[in-house]
Amino acid sequence: MNVYVIKKALNNNIVLCSDEKNENEFIVLGKGIGFNKKPNETVEEDKVEKIYFNKNTEHINQYQKLLPKCSDEIITVVEEVIDMIEKKFNTDYDEYIHIALLDHLNFSVYRYENNINISNIFLEEISVMYDKIYDFSKTLLTYINKRLNVNLPETEIAFITLHIHSALNKQSSQKSVAYAQIINQSINYIEQELNFKIKDKSIEKIRLITHLKFALKRAEEKIQISDEVIGVLSQKYPVAHNIAKGIAKIVNDNYKIKIEKGEVSYLTIHIQNIINSVQ
Repeated sequence: MNVYVIKKALNNNIVLCSDEKNENEFIVLGKGIGFNKKPNETVEEDKVEKIYFNKNTEHINQYQKLLPKCSDEIITVVEEVIDMIEKKFNTDYDEYIHIALLDHLNFSVYRYENNINISNIFLEEISVMYDKIYDFSKTLLTYINKRLNVNLPETEIAFITLHIHSALNKQSSQKSVAYAQIINQSINYIEQELNFKIKDKSIEKIRLITHLKFALKRAEEKIQISDEVIGVLSQKYPVAHNIAKGIAKIVNDNYKIKIEKGEVSYLTIHIQNIINSVQ
């Protein structure tokens, strides 16, 4: 049987604990688990609903500082949402989501209550890049709005998606945002060069976004694909090929990510498909 020794009650439902040897720290959650509890008392096992273990002391400290700024309702809903994420994806995840999602949702509710609007200019890119997570995040937003009696906007779906993707892939949300930013900038460059707007949700745009996502991932992992057809493509589709080279240059200059010739070849084909779709 695990014994959790209370170091500090963070609120009535959350306590900071250590094991008996004081070697590890845990965040233990359960209804009323911290009520009238003092340091060095033990947790009542039948009240334990969730144990959040994080070896990173800085993260534990962040969580402690964040909790007093959040209502018990928001803390509870965040944990309910994380339970839903666990059941949906049934895989290991970065426990930092307990902090990141709580911090984000708390600020989102604050903006809602104070009529502060914020847009997500990468909404379409994120919906395509992480489509399965995005679809599930729609359900989560509906649940959050109902539980907290708020009406957070549709843009929240993209933010929730990024937090889930980052947790499942154990990477910072900043990288996911950077990918979306690069793809958004690339699409704007294509539209500028072709002098027309690519139709939203079109199959050509969806394929382009998907290719760019994996191209960036391959570039960062230094995985190269064949460039045997690049000479043929540059002659057959000079406009599309020049735009593809321009995107590679932008990505390299601005983000220090090198897009190899093989990726430029496939990008040329996607851009040419966009050109063909309006001819």
